[in-house]
Amino acid sequence: MASVRRAVVAVYFEKYATLILNLATLYVSSRFLTPNEIGAAFLGASLVALAEGMRDFGVTNYIVNAEKLSKEEIRTSFTMMLVVAIILTTAFVVTAGLYADFAHEPRLENFVRTVAFGYLFSSIGSPIVALLRRDLKFWNIAAINLGSALVGNITTTGLVMMGFGYMSFAWGSLSYPLSTFVFAVLMRPDLSIFRIEFTKWREILAFGGFNTATGLLTTLGEVIPTFMLGRASGSTDVGLYSRAQQVTQMPSRLVISAISAVALPGFAAYARTGRPLKAPYLKAAASLTAFHWPGLAMVILLAYPLVHILLGPQWDTSIPLVQVMAAATMLCFPVPLMFPALVAAGGIRDTAKAWIISLPITSLIMILAAQHGPFVLALSIFATTPIQVGVGLWFLMRRLKLSVGEYLRALVPSAVATLATALGPLVVIGLNGLDMDLSVLQAVLGGGLGAVLWFLAMGWTRHPFAAELAYLLGRVQALAPACLRAPFALIRRFLGEDTEQGRAPAPADADSKTNTPLRRGGVQSVWSVVKGRSTASSNDRLDGRQALTAGGIGDEPL
Repeated sequence: MASVRRAVVAVYFEKYATLILNLATLYVSSRFLTPNEIGAAFLGASLVALAEGMRDFGVTNYIVNAEKLSKEEIRTSFTMMLVVAIILTTAFVVTAGLYADFAHEPRLENFVRTVAFGYLFSSIGSPIVALLRRDLKFWNIAAINLGSALVGNITTTGLVMMGFGYMSFAWGSLSYPLSTFVFAVLMRPDLSIFRIEFTKWREILAFGGFNTATGLLTTLGEVIPTFMLGRASGSTDVGLYSRAQQVTQMPSRLVISAISAVALPGFAAYARTGRPLKAPYLKAAASLTAFHWPGLAMVILLAYPLVHILLGPQWDTSIPLVQVMAAATMLCFPVPLMFPALVAAGGIRDTAKAWIISLPITSLIMILAAQHGPFVLALSIFATTPIQVGVGLWFLMRRLKLSVGEYLRALVPSAVATLATALGPLVVIGLNGLDMDLSVLQAVLGGGLGAVLWFLAMGWTRHPFAAELAYLLGRVQALAPACLRAPFALIRRFLGEDTEQGRAPAPADADSKTNTPLRRGGVQSVWSVVKGRSTASSNDRLDGRQALTAGGIGDEPL
């Protein structure tokens, strides 16, 4: 379990560091570019995102999820990704003009053609990253992803400041997979996997077909509204909508992206032990909502200072969009864990079925809403999200033999923690005459008070994730001066960990104490998701890598 903790720490380190780089790019580009230029770049990025669902072809998830993985399967995976990449690159170069005409945005032609070549580099870097992800070697992945993010963000920001306009994002997006390819090969210089081979194409196609269908349908649901908004209202409204999305997605970037990167290999390893996934899934859902919901509550209440700080005064009209999107996004909490849990439980076909059922309805709603501008489109998320989540949960709960009551009980502590967190900003807003346009100092005070109340709520409710907080404090306590160890021990006892005052447990003891006595309501610690995976089985497999979107066409913000 110590290795799993290190994996999660590595993922969070990478995500937080990447977020800082992305925020810097967001800050600079929002001040140098107009909403119209941002909108044009976002329309181009939407097409790229749509193709991402096809580029991977389910290969990376196949590598992570396969019970046994041979060299032939790895080579076939690389070959299939390369073939798909060549097809996609050719298709985009040829049809870029048609897409620009459809979107009524001629600037997209050069944007799409430039970005298209990134697929060729992705097809080489992604299999390496997938192999490392399979073996939970997340520090290696973190080094690759962080290096690529650094190159991509520096490229984008530098070109923006040099006056390249919306095309800065195209070149930045191209530099991301190129640098991922270089760093991946440097990290694992075994080039023997890069041979053309089709021996295992049937097995990979059987898995990848449904995986690709799911990814494509998921992305379609996200980008169709953007296409229609751009066609109906123009690039300026798309720019406002996209920037509001990015501010709203900050809690997701902090929490969901890290958990998602660990979820599939963790669930898959747990499922290979033959044990049911219900307990670790509930624990993961509780842990996710413990951070995601309070983060979105903060975004809603502190939207004014957030937009002013991150985007600047020219983006004030996006503030209502931020608040509406953040409130609607709270309903999306089951989505990030649905796919990895279903795949690990053998329900890869269910993921495609869920989207086939829900996508026509939700797309129609959002297409109609897009005709009336970005605010109505944002409001439509309240209608579409329950449909998507409801259908997906029906398949998931049936597969995991999970009842509605069990699900709701697992989420109650997170709901309490969210309400407690919201009290902090609400107090400051009340003292400000119910005006939400807070100063930076007021926002810091409200956010700080909310964070303190969140921490107290985690202990009061005996939240399942409180055990992990206690473990982390135990590690800090071991390094703290003697005079601070007693307060640390007191806080850990408040969180539910029973340890001797002033003494931090050894790592092995900490694992035991945070994962055995603290299984609250039958929900195991998140770290136990991959506990059953033996060291031997990990070492027997190929040394390799992959992160969910690593090796993709770019991660810098638009």
